[in-house]
Amino acid sequence: MSNSAGSMYELGPGSSLRRIEGIAWRVIEEEAVLVNVRSDEVMHLNTSASFLWSSLDGVLSLEDIARSMTEEYEVTLEEALADAVVFAGMLVEKGVAEVVGLE
Repeated sequence: MSNSAGSMYELGPGSSLRRIEGIAWRVIEEEAVLVNVRSDEVMHLNTSASFLWSSLDGVLSLEDIARSMTEEYEVTLEEALADAVVFAGMLVEKGVAEVVGLE
């Protein structure tokens, strides 16, 4: 029932997510800093995680984002997709992103 990130959704390549409103964030030198004021949690994202975070618009699927990541980083589609699914699940679990659609 849950993916490896422990979310209650079974995320896959066709899943689309969006950032939760009210999460303050800024990208500084290609790395994002997120502030969840509801939980007083600060998250520091590396460049690839920041790329994924900034792409969560509720329209693009995780596969679409992973394909874009292969153009930006030296990573295969399979690696990018696996990382995107796990990271997206973590973002949902942390309450900073929400699932808009599943595959």
